[in-house]
Amino acid sequence: MTFASLKQDSVADLIERFAGPGERTLLVGAGSSMEADLPSWRTLIKRLLSTVAKERSELVTEELRTQWIERVLNRDELLGAAAVVEVLTADSLNKLVPKHLYGDNDPLGYLPGAIGQEIAKLRVCFGEDLQILTTNYDDLIEQALVDNGVPKSKIRSYVTKRSAEHRAKGTVGVTHLHGRAARSGDPKGIVLTEGHYHRMQRGSSWQEKLVTERLKDSQCLFVGTSLADPNLIRYLYGYDPPESARHAAIFVREAEPSSPSPVRAVLEESACKRWERCGVRAIFVDHFADAAQLLYEIRYRREAGDSYEPINDRAAELIVKAEKGFYAGGLEEFGRRQVVLSEWLRNMLSKVIEALRDIGEDLPPSEKLGMGLWLMNSDGQYLTGWAHSDRAHQDPATVSPVLIHAASKWVAVRTVCRGLVVQQDTNNYASRWHLVRGVPVVLEDPSRIPIGCLTLTSTCSEADSVLSKMAPDVRNEVHEYLVGMTASLVELLVSAGP
Repeated sequence: MTFASLKQDSVADLIERFAGPGERTLLVGAGSSMEADLPSWRTLIKRLLSTVAKERSELVTEELRTQWIERVLNRDELLGAAAVVEVLTADSLNKLVPKHLYGDNDPLGYLPGAIGQEIAKLRVCFGEDLQILTTNYDDLIEQALVDNGVPKSKIRSYVTKRSAEHRAKGTVGVTHLHGRAARSGDPKGIVLTEGHYHRMQRGSSWQEKLVTERLKDSQCLFVGTSLADPNLIRYLYGYDPPESARHAAIFVREAEPSSPSPVRAVLEESACKRWERCGVRAIFVDHFADAAQLLYEIRYRREAGDSYEPINDRAAELIVKAEKGFYAGGLEEFGRRQVVLSEWLRNMLSKVIEALRDIGEDLPPSEKLGMGLWLMNSDGQYLTGWAHSDRAHQDPATVSPVLIHAASKWVAVRTVCRGLVVQQDTNNYASRWHLVRGVPVVLEDPSRIPIGCLTLTSTCSEADSVLSKMAPDVRNEVHEYLVGMTASLVELLVSAGP
C-alpha cells in the first residue's frame, strides 16, 4: 500500500508484459491466505503437532510438549512433521486440517484480503485468457470471485486436472494443486506429508502435468509464495525454460526477517539469478499491500491502454495537492483548518456512535472513542498524522512524519504496510488510548490509489471496547462509511490547495 517500491524498471516491465495479449496463469501461494489471518504452512503444522502432543500421556507438561514439537520440526522439517502427525493421531488429516486451518473461529468469518480481491478482479478482466492455480486449501479466491460479480453457480473448484473441453462453458475455475479444505463442506485431496509429496514425484501426477503445461504455454505469475514448496521447485526445474525470463514471481520483503541492506542486496541478487535459470524474473516489493497494488496495476494497464499512468505518478500528484490543502492560506489558516478537521472527525464519530446505539451496540459509560487521519507523503515512504479528533495542531512544525516500515510501533504504519485492518491493545499507561485500530484508506475512483489510513482509538481495552464487540457485518459497514467519508475529505483538501 505504500507504492514506494513499485517505482522499479522490473515492475514496469512486468506490468507491460503481463497486461498484454496471450494466455496467463496465476500461481497463488499462502501469502494471499495469510493476509486474511489464516496460518502459514509452518504455523499449521505446529498446530497439528500440538494436537498430537496433547494426546500423548508421556508429554505431561507444556514445556515437554513444546520441546517435542520443536525437535520434530528441526529433525523432520515440515513435510516429515506432517507425516509424524499422520501416524500418531487417531484422526485423519482430512478432519484435522480444516480444524486447525480455521481454528476456533467461524470459518465463514474469514474473508479474502486485498491480494485475493485483486486476483479475482484480474480473472474477471482477462476472462478465459487467465487461469488460477493455488497451493492453498481454503476457498477465499472463490469467495473473492463472488464478491466481484461472478455467480457462485459459475465457479468451479478443482482438485484434479480439467482440460478445456471438460469444463462447463462460461465457468470460472480455481485449481487447488494440494487439495481443498473450504470453509464449508468436506475436504478433498489434501496434500501435506512427505508421503503425499513423494508420490507426486513419479512424473505421472496431474499437478505436474498441469503446471508444466502452463509454464510452457502461458506467462505465469507467482503470487503470495516464497517458492519454497518442493513441488513448485521441481516443476520449475523440470521443464525447458525459455532463453529469457518469461515468467515472474512477486516476493515480499516484509515476509522475510529484516536484514542489513548489504545482506538483503546479496540475498535478492542470488534469488534473481537462481530463478532466472528457470525462466522466472524475481520482483521484490516492500510490503504485502504492494503486491496487491501491483496486481491492480496489471489490470489497470490492460483496461486503460496507452492512457495508463503509473501508480507513483498518480499518487504523488494527488497527495501533493492534498498536502497543499492542509497548508493553504498560511500559518493562521493552518490552525483554523486543523480545528475544522478535528471537529469533522468528531462529527463522524458521533454519527457512528449514534448508528451503533440504534442497533443496540451501546458504548460502555467509561468508553470514549477517538479518530485520526494519516496520509502518506508523495513518495510513499513516510506517514503523517494530519488530523485528530482530540486535538488540533496550531504549528505545522508539530506535525511529524514517521518512517513506513513493517516493524514500526505505529499501528497506522503497520496498517499501511499490510493494506488490512490492524488492531492492537497498547497496554501503555502513559496514554489514555488503550486500543488502536487501523483501517486502510484506498481511493478507488478513478483508479486505485492507497493514500494512508484512519485510526480508531478507545479508552477501553480490546476485551471491553465496542470496537471489538460489534458484529463483523456491522464493523465492515462502519469501516466502509468512514473510508468513504475520508475520500470525500481528501477531495476537499485537493480542491483547497493552490
